[in-house]
Amino acid sequence: MIGVTGWMSIAKVVRTEVRQLRSSEYVLASGCMGGGFLYVLWKHLAPNFMASVMFMVVMNVRGAIVAESTLSFMGIGLPVEVITWGSMLSLAEKALLTGSWWMILIPGLFLIVTLVCITDIGNYLRRSGNRRCRNL
Repeated sequence: MIGVTGWMSIAKVVRTEVRQLRSSEYVLASGCMGGGFLYVLWKHLAPNFMASVMFMVVMNVRGAIVAESTLSFMGIGLPVEVITWGSMLSLAEKALLTGSWWMILIPGLFLIVTLVCITDIGNYLRRSGNRRCRNL
C-alpha cells in the first residue's frame, strides 16, 4: 500500500515543472520550428525535470523503508514471521532486558546506514542532474 500512493507527489512535481517550462522561450521556439510534442518533451522538458523526479523517487524509497520499519516495530506492519528491520528491532526489545545490547544495535545501525546511503544517492542524482541541465 505504501508504494501505491507514493507516485502522487512525483506527479505533482512533474506537472508543476512542465507547466513552468512550457512557456519558456526555447520550448516555444522549438514548437514554432516544427518540433512535435514528443520531440519537445524529450529534448527540452524531460532534461529539466528529470533530476527532480529521480530525487523524489529515491526519497520515496527511503520513506517507504522508514514507514515499513516503523509499522513493523509497532506490530501493525508485516507479520512477525517476515523478517524486517522493524520486526528485528521489536523482537530485540526483549533481548535488551537480558543484556544482549547488540541485538538492537546491529539492526538499528544497518537501518540508519542504509537510509543515509539512500539519501546520499538521492543528493548525488539531484546534483548530477542539475549539473547536466546547466551544461545544456
